[in-house]
Amino acid sequence: MDEKDEHMEVFVDFLPNQPKDVRTRQDFGGFLRRGFEKKLPKSVERMWDLPAMMVKLRGEYLPLLLEARQLYVEGYFYSCVAMCGVVGERLTKDALRASVLVQKGHSSKRPSDRAFEQFERVEVNGIVRFLKEAEVLTAEGAKAAKDLCELRNQYAHARGKAPQTDAIRAIKLLHVLVEDTVSVFRDFKSKRGILVPKERG
Repeated sequence: MDEKDEHMEVFVDFLPNQPKDVRTRQDFGGFLRRGFEKKLPKSVERMWDLPAMMVKLRGEYLPLLLEARQLYVEGYFYSCVAMCGVVGERLTKDALRASVLVQKGHSSKRPSDRAFEQFERVEVNGIVRFLKEAEVLTAEGAKAAKDLCELRNQYAHARGKAPQTDAIRAIKLLHVLVEDTVSVFRDFKSKRGILVPKERG
């Protein structure tokens, strides 16, 4: 091979190689602050894209839900889509946990956490179909869960094409599922400023 100059474009991040001293920490703080302030106006505007919510403090989904919303606000759209899928899966599996009883003889009881752990390995669309047929999820909630799973899979396999558009779509699909599972307004309505149970039947 002939020796000749070769040119290539590279991305370099040597910041982690800097000394861990007070001066460097102050410099990093200024660097991060400038980046944050530059993105702040658009982040503020994106707050109005988020659906309002009032949810039950049940299960482990809430920190994940808040993280998905925060990713959208901060403009991390690709990650937002993936995280919305994670939250949707958690909500679906938590809905299964909350609704299943096993009958043994003349008594019914909830399966153990160890038994429910077996569902963590089951493909989520199968659980969604089960919950729809069992009338735990509405047709709208089940469709949102299915569509969200498909959208999340595109991004989990690096096939996303329109991250910002898909991120808000993922947020909206997720909130359809939220309304069908953990929203306070699934079981209650506001009557003269007071939450009262919805009539069933």
